[in-house]
Amino acid sequence: MIYRNFLFKTLIITLILLSLIAGFNFLVDPLQFYRKAAFYQPSFSIEQRYQNPGLARNYSYDTIIIGSSMTENFIPCYVDEKLGVRSLKLSMSGASAREENLIIQAALNTGKVKNILWGLDYGSLKGAADRVRNEDTPFPYYLYDQHIYNDLPYLLSITTVQSSATALKNHYQNIPPVNANLEYLNNWGSWSKFGRDVLVKMWQDEQANRKTGVKLYDKVDGSSAAMQLSFDQNILPLIKQNPTVNFIIYYPPYSVLRYRSIYEENPELFYCELQLKRYVFAQLKDSANVKIYDFESDKNLSFNLEKYKDYSHHSTEYNEYIINSIAQQDKKYLITPQNIEPMLNDLKTQVETLDTSKITK
Repeated sequence: MIYRNFLFKTLIITLILLSLIAGFNFLVDPLQFYRKAAFYQPSFSIEQRYQNPGLARNYSYDTIIIGSSMTENFIPCYVDEKLGVRSLKLSMSGASAREENLIIQAALNTGKVKNILWGLDYGSLKGAADRVRNEDTPFPYYLYDQHIYNDLPYLLSITTVQSSATALKNHYQNIPPVNANLEYLNNWGSWSKFGRDVLVKMWQDEQANRKTGVKLYDKVDGSSAAMQLSFDQNILPLIKQNPTVNFIIYYPPYSVLRYRSIYEENPELFYCELQLKRYVFAQLKDSANVKIYDFESDKNLSFNLEKYKDYSHHSTEYNEYIINSIAQQDKKYLITPQNIEPMLNDLKTQVETLDTSKITK
């Protein structure tokens, strides 16, 4: 009887403590998952997979910016000015198509989305169609659904308690939040090192590693079948099921060394990427709510190594160029039935015939 009373009291005390923790986290809500912060200035988390659902649910917008780190340098106010929209950036570094699907669904569920600007990376479509990032912490599926009953991992998390306590401490001690500017959240354009020397060093190191048999592009399935399946499951249904939402999809301008690097390791992987663009256009060419822009074959962009910090990631200047081109509906980049093959053949020829010695001396 004594042990039963002890266990009962312990259970009651435990439930009370857990309720207090959950109530505290619910009230402060450092990720702004339930509501936009009202009584304190928030510090936005750089953990995008955790922060983005709250932004999508509770901030004002009619346009969302979706994509990997290639889209992180978009500045929403610049996008708003050029496109005449009110945008919210929901980028995820290293995003898979499945993760992009989940955050888009979360935004669509609010009824606010009129336009989606989607930077489509090949990498997001490679691997399993349901692939999410689980390397550091499990992907927080519970933040992306509309169920309340499974929010306990957020409400009872020690990390959430620490973030809640820090938010209140900063508020009452008048300490400015670390990441208070949503316009530049996760924007790396101002502090990254760009330039030809950086890419040349990467190329030289890669060539040395190749001689020892090191491969860079065999870690995930980059076949046409894998990428098409991911597209069919994660992207196509969103577009077909939301005919009143405008989808502006674009292929970002990688440096030419990215393509050549893939080509030298396995030409078939490069050709699979070209085939993917054919497949995507074939599925979407009759969708009135879709425009697709392709910046990959423009040599003025891809050959200018000064604008890159690695093979893929370009400067904010290119993000602005992309928005300006989309605002003008520049036919140089807008894919049509008439120009898709010339554009693909142009890129194919550039990569196959590239004399790397001329740009990596």
